[in-house]
Amino acid sequence: METIKNWLRDYWGIGVIAIAILGFMWWQGKREVALTPIESSSSLAVSASTTSSTSVAQLSSSGPKAGFVHVKGAVAKPGLYPVDGTTRWDAVVKAAGGLTAAADISGVNLAAIANDQESLLIPVKGEAAPVAAPSGVVGASQASGADGAALVNLNTATEAELQTLSGVGPKKAADIIAYRDANGGFKSVEELKEVSGIGDKTYERLSPLVTVGP
Repeated sequence: METIKNWLRDYWGIGVIAIAILGFMWWQGKREVALTPIESSSSLAVSASTTSSTSVAQLSSSGPKAGFVHVKGAVAKPGLYPVDGTTRWDAVVKAAGGLTAAADISGVNLAAIANDQESLLIPVKGEAAPVAAPSGVVGASQASGADGAALVNLNTATEAELQTLSGVGPKKAADIIAYRDANGGFKSVEELKEVSGIGDKTYERLSPLVTVGP
């Protein structure tokens, strides 16, 4: 017993140091465990922020797209015009030289944003006003070609629609309609050659742009 007391008296300092070291190691272990959830939370926050940004980008890309639109009918210069995704049909019509005196825009929404591949027919007075539609959604007098462009139906097209064709003016459009009325409609696109003023070269230019139907 006396020997144990003497040993404790001589070596008590070593025991205190050992306890201190063990306590320090225990405290370090608790500190590392406490830090782990904070690091995970930061990663989750960054991940959530990235996902949110991606979603916003995807949503913003679903709006109107830049490209080209086709304005037809009662405008000074029918044809294709560029749009930037915010361009309104009113600006497209102005770029096309403005409306003709025969134009009827009472049923046309020129405030709508023009989207890539859309087309708009400005009717003349007395015609029904169509709604601007994306490529592939065409009116009763049109069909869709292999390249997605709208084809003019020779059997239902108005003079204004026929004049959207390259090289067809008011007189030639009237001649096409006169032939159609006199012969009960076109049976094939090749019948265009029978119309006064349409030769082989004109037919070659027009044939890819037109179709026939009921």
